[in-house]
Amino acid sequence: MKHYTGITRVVPAAVLRRDRMLPTRGKILVSIGDRVDAVDIIGTYETPGRLLTLDARPALNLKGRDISVYLQRRPGDAVRQGDVIAQQPRLGKWFPRALRAPVSGRIVAVTESQIVLESEVQEAEVRAHLSGRVVSVMPERGAVIETTGASVQCAWGVGEMSHGVLRAAVESPGDALTEDRVDVSCLGAIVLGGSGATREALVQLGKMQARGLILGGLASDLLEEAARLPFPVLLTEAIGQRPINQKAFDLLMQYVGSEAGVDPGDANPWNPKRPEILIPLPVSTAAQADVVPEAALAEGTSVRIVRGENGGATGTVIDLPEHPICYDVGGALPSVEIQTDAGDRLFAPVNCVEVLG
Repeated sequence: MKHYTGITRVVPAAVLRRDRMLPTRGKILVSIGDRVDAVDIIGTYETPGRLLTLDARPALNLKGRDISVYLQRRPGDAVRQGDVIAQQPRLGKWFPRALRAPVSGRIVAVTESQIVLESEVQEAEVRAHLSGRVVSVMPERGAVIETTGASVQCAWGVGEMSHGVLRAAVESPGDALTEDRVDVSCLGAIVLGGSGATREALVQLGKMQARGLILGGLASDLLEEAARLPFPVLLTEAIGQRPINQKAFDLLMQYVGSEAGVDPGDANPWNPKRPEILIPLPVSTAAQADVVPEAALAEGTSVRIVRGENGGATGTVIDLPEHPICYDVGGALPSVEIQTDAGDRLFAPVNCVEVLG
């Protein structure tokens, strides 16, 4: 019987293509064939200004009077931060009451006692975060970068895309990242942790200006803390204390000291993108194309158990029983027999297993 399941990619070398899209229409600064580094700017776009409502009553002591007679600027006028928008004389021409612009922008509308101000449009950038060659350009929208590299897909991510030198702060995938493990080697680096991290370690990484953090899991009460960090956090396994699967850990340890890019992914239900770690490699190391292999279970397939009492265990499929296996919960489910990396043999339901490849 042939069983299909999900797949998590842990690829030592492949030809990878990743798009870098602007969130809105803008200006693309690269052309097909250009070589780009991780720090290079792919394109720029304008972020719309914020609408601010300024209440003139306390500033001008209007007491029911219309603000229009005190206006120094009109709707449509541009203002700089600190400019007087409205002013009421007090004690003759001395010591007037004034309402000033808190930011630079444009006056949009005026009511009896309020002024609506739109802040200036800001220009933002989208960087490559990946070394490679531009193979496609979508005018005003984005570009596609091709590179040869290693890839590790993750289960959860938060933050913005980043890049840096990969550094290991632990010796084994089951080690937890504690404050004493965060040293000067983590300065400006993508830090490889272990099964989790303490709150103190996260704070220390922020002080060290780390550019990213890779863990197996993270306690649920630290998720909000992780979301506030100035760098992305990626979990390879799940929420909670989980060691990084051995296959991914060994691959990442192999490239400690190399440039790595981390993408926390996108949870958009219409176009979801899994978090992943990308490590550009010399072109000659490419061994396969960037295609998703068939997620069929067979003898010899590398797998990971993703839920249940053995959740997080990795190993190899050694048998696909023809008939469902009965479990303590009272159900009989299609299952596979797995030889775990720890040396145990066990059965796991097909819906609790995913392919590592």
